[in-house]
Amino acid sequence: MEKKNDQVYVDPINLIFAKAMEVVTWIGLIFMIIFGVLYLAGLPSFVNMKVAIANWQLPVGHFWQEVKSVHIHGYHWFLGNIHLMDCLSMVGICILALAPFASLVAALSKVGGQHKAFVFLFLILIVEFVFAILKPIIMPGVGGH
Repeated sequence: MEKKNDQVYVDPINLIFAKAMEVVTWIGLIFMIIFGVLYLAGLPSFVNMKVAIANWQLPVGHFWQEVKSVHIHGYHWFLGNIHLMDCLSMVGICILALAPFASLVAALSKVGGQHKAFVFLFLILIVEFVFAILKPIIMPGVGGH
């Protein structure tokens, strides 16, 4: 009997995409865990935990009105309080949300000239991510945030 080769070929682009996704995901999770624990330990935060829990059932607009008496849009509320533990924990969520973007950029760097369709698709996806990130700034009040 002949022994079969059990190895599966995986395109290097897929391996790079997967590795970048793994690394960025771990970084995001570490951020969330470290600063989430510090938030739960009582270090300074943007939102008081007890007030947040008491209003958690509210729609997002009502939640922010009750909790901070503000109308949230764009990123200034978040970036202006980035030194506080709950906002730092949300940085982990932002990193997780950017994991596919980082993976696309990493994979794009390895796409050769023979994969022009991949280059085109990757560029479309990257532009879409950039638009989604900038949308709350350039189109405030239009869906989402």
